[in-house]
Amino acid sequence: MFVPRLRLPSGPALFLLDLLVLGWVVLFALVGVLVYDAVQELAALSTSVTTAGGAVDDTGRAIGSLDVPLVGRVLEGVGQEIQEAGRSVIGTAATARESIDRLALIGGLLVAILPSLPLLAYYGPPRLVRAREARAVAAALEEGAGDPLLERFLAQRAAVNLSFRELRRVSVRPWRDIEEGRVGELAAAELRRVGVSPGLLARSRR
Repeated sequence: MFVPRLRLPSGPALFLLDLLVLGWVVLFALVGVLVYDAVQELAALSTSVTTAGGAVDDTGRAIGSLDVPLVGRVLEGVGQEIQEAGRSVIGTAATARESIDRLALIGGLLVAILPSLPLLAYYGPPRLVRAREARAVAAALEEGAGDPLLERFLAQRAAVNLSFRELRRVSVRPWRDIEEGRVGELAAAELRRVGVSPGLLARSRR
């Protein structure tokens, strides 16, 4: 299956896109927490069952310990059976509690992570590449401060990486501007594309 490569915007549009992606991830993380809490509420039922099982166990112990005059402890066997039933209920409630805890954790994680995984897999790699590129360009501006060839190089990269419509917003005849050395606006456009402030270019000229 062919998945088109994501072409990231630049400047404020990229910042807005970052916020939208972050908002999506945070939203489903919160929904995952809500799902976890909702499933955990079922644990209250197991607590009630445990309490009931303890009461049955206590009742069986009391019945089994009864000493009837002239007859003795004839209800001891019945009491033991009642105790076993109570303990069985307690064991079942403990197993149910473990299952509820496991279900709450798995369900919460699935809801929190699964909706965001495809988005992060599609958006994350090109965004990381853009961030690395921005750091590399910023470092190049520091190393090549005042070098007019660097500014010309950035303008040429703008001509390669920006669409023709984007280029025409910066320059009516970008090919002519590059040829004749009017490269400041095009270089600034390339910096904005990779997420670097054009102010670094002005400082590098000093």
